[in-house]
Amino acid sequence: GVVDSAAAGIIRPVLVGPERKIRDTASKFGLDISGFEIVDAPHSEGSAAKGVELIHAAKGEMLMKGSLHTDELMRSVTAKVGGLRTDRRVSHVFVMDVPAYAETLFVTDAAINIFPDLDAKRDIIQNAIDLYNQAGFGKSPRVAILSAVETVTSKIPSTIEAAALCKMADRGQITGGVLDGPLAFDN
Repeated sequence: GVVDSAAAGIIRPVLVGPERKIRDTASKFGLDISGFEIVDAPHSEGSAAKGVELIHAAKGEMLMKGSLHTDELMRSVTAKVGGLRTDRRVSHVFVMDVPAYAETLFVTDAAINIFPDLDAKRDIIQNAIDLYNQAGFGKSPRVAILSAVETVTSKIPSTIEAAALCKMADRGQITGGVLDGPLAFDN
């Protein structure tokens, strides 16, 4: 993925990890990484910490998880000292190019926040909108807030929260996107 993305001009990768292991893996699979910067780190936890350091030093703009466990990366990202915390809740976004669909899809948050409350959902949505806009996909992404049904019902709390999030957007508490919900996945 890194080699293909670099060849397409999407990224300028900086590979972080045990240099010998990185070079051996590239060689094993016939990948040309000769033009990539490699930052040597002793192991996966050290690689995660070094990646976060590079972001702080403005030597990188985005972290992409490679061959390490998510919890190893997230420990460095969420560290109180030296991490990448902001005032907003940390969230995850899957960015997908689906051949049968004309637009790039973002799905959030399917990996970090297990049972977010309304404030966390606001942050998750704002993070995804900001990523979409800053990545240059265009302005005002359409945000579908998913639930089991398309109507607000007290029997399904996520429908009430979806309606509240839409109202928050109407009042400027979420900006940069057009929200609608609750919507079922097939909508």
